[in-house]
Amino acid sequence: MNRIALHQSTIHPLDPVALVGVAQRAGLDSIGLRVAAAADVERWWSRGIGSPMLRDLVAALLATRVTVLDVGRIPLGPELCVVDVAHPYGRVLELGTRLGAQFVTVRAGEPGDDPVELFARLAELSARYHLRPLLSPAAGTAISSLEQAVAVIEGTGGGVVLDVVPGRDRPERIDETVVELGERLGYVRVPARALATTGAPGLLATLPPQVPVAIGGAPATGPDTAEEPAGAEHAGDLDHQVTRAVALRAAVDALLRHPHAAPAS
Repeated sequence: MNRIALHQSTIHPLDPVALVGVAQRAGLDSIGLRVAAAADVERWWSRGIGSPMLRDLVAALLATRVTVLDVGRIPLGPELCVVDVAHPYGRVLELGTRLGAQFVTVRAGEPGDDPVELFARLAELSARYHLRPLLSPAAGTAISSLEQAVAVIEGTGGGVVLDVVPGRDRPERIDETVVELGERLGYVRVPARALATTGAPGLLATLPPQVPVAIGGAPATGPDTAEEPAGAEHAGDLDHQVTRAVALRAAVDALLRHPHAAPAS
């Protein structure tokens, strides 16, 4: 069974502890956390591993048995060439390992710096924290396509995030891409908005069971594009978010269900 994670962007403005509660009540396995590179998380994580939120979040994770799929995000910048945990990248790596995350997400900056050298450096740093870096392509950055991302991560042990959008992407093309990526594929990310509005049964039916699926925001259109918020007037309503997360999980289940596994009509 594919591990299914709920990214924090989908329940904004609720805090990380509330995210764990929503995931647990909705029957989701994991969560994804933003701990840097976004102003709205500074109030929770500005003190890194000294943040009071860490204690409460670890307690919630242990109580619910929800796990952390990934933490993010680290921009590929020249600060990676200096070992200094005071930089935001240090906060992400330290929190990631404390929370037992599997991946740390990465995005290139504006064209100029050498992403190959910087990603290799980050991969080396991440390994010390038992984290695997995943490069996420984004328009308007130095890495705007999946092909570019694959070229950057080659030989580093890192991987890529594959964005899949129901209604835009076809099963045949996804199948080909997954096979071509092989071990370089970290996880598949599906935008919550598309899941809520577009049915695509079987779209991910051939996805290998070890590849996680994350429910997140829309694919980024630029280096500073905010993740998609919940977008409803009930965004801060916990019960509403649980109901919404249950529906999102059901939509992902439909994407993963092979047509041959469907009950006879």
